Amino acid sequence: MPNDLQITSETTRLDLEPRPPGGGGPPHELVLRLAMTECHTWRGIGGRSGRVRRPRRMSREIRLALDDNPSSGGGPDYLRSGDDCRRLIGRAVPRGVERALAVAVQRDGGGATFEVIVDISVHFEFVYCEAKALLLACAENDGGDPAGRSGNGGDGEAPSCSICFEEMSREADEVTDLPGCTHGFHPRCIAAWFHKASTCPVCRRDHLQYLPPDYRDLHDSMAFDPDSLPDYL
Repeated sequence: MPNDLQITSETTRLDLEPRPPGGGGPPHELVLRLAMTECHTWRGIGGRSGRVRRPRRMSREIRLALDDNPSSGGGPDYLRSGDDCRRLIGRAVPRGVERALAVAVQRDGGGATFEVIVDISVHFEFVYCEAKALLLACAENDGGDPAGRSGNGGDGEAPSCSICFEEMSREADEVTDLPGCTHGFHPRCIAAWFHKASTCPVCRRDHLQYLPPDYRDLHDSMAFDPDSLPDYL
């Protein structure tokens, strides 16, 4: 499973167009046109990256009759809520679009029929980050014994992180002990290190074996055949 999701979106068009009299259909109508792109990206240890799957492009159109009768649940007031807009559009709404919709709907020119047209572009990027997966796996396999932790501190002294050389608290949530070698580091320090290498900064023991099985399979596939674009995840 991806361990990160990044969403970007923008409104590419927001227009209010008069409708010809007697054209049929509801007097006021909201038309939402969505162009969605879904990407799956692998970010490997050591700065390598690649696509896990080919990008998938989808389009969707939603039409909503804008009834001025409040009891119907429609009308301009209905569009004042960002939650309502998100329920209509999906997982991402550009910031402020609900306010722009409310303003557009109220520009009815004294009772003229109209159509509000909104074009939105949404980009979803599912990220498979090996450094993050390895850090979580090491934390889950941590023996959790502060007494057996290796560090630079002497007897009775708090150990220091071998990456930033600052003192580490003895609280378990402020130290990440690597399984197998029990060298401890600040979580933020070892997380940054894992973006560069899967080895322990002190003893150079390789911890790639602690990656979840799906991530190990993906690592091997991308390392040996980065153009294969596997679809098993």
